Amino acid sequence: MSFQKNQHRYFDLMFRFATGKLSAALFTTNFMELWRKDRDADYEIKKSWNAPYDEMLIASLKKGEITKEEFATKWNTLWGLSKTEQLLRDLLDGVFTACDVFNPDADSREDYEYSESELRTFVITILPKLKERLLLSDDKLSHRSEHS
Repeated sequence: MSFQKNQHRYFDLMFRFATGKLSAALFTTNFMELWRKDRDADYEIKKSWNAPYDEMLIASLKKGEITKEEFATKWNTLWGLSKTEQLLRDLLDGVFTACDVFNPDADSREDYEYSESELRTFVITILPKLKERLLLSDDKLSHRSEHS
């Protein structure tokens, strides 16, 4: 649930980077730090489980005991995520991965790695999707964007 609590921070970071107010180095550092903190906070729920239900669910999928659709439904139930919350996490996970493959050095950049402009383009394409999925009202988003 931490991702939902910090959704405005993600949007603000992405908007500031997309509009050139934040460098790629600073954006990737801040975004990835926030994402890792939220991931770790969300994993705290596992301490209350009396079995490794997430690992059991993954094993069932790998063995073919459940379909991908059944897995997704059970996974979201296990973690207490609504469909909207899961869509939000999926988008943020994609941005995290893009940040992870950012390489500012053109001389050592691999084909799968992003330059700053490629990363910015990716973030720009995700922003409308993120805004559509955010649990914040449009008024709050407009207010945040104007003051970023």
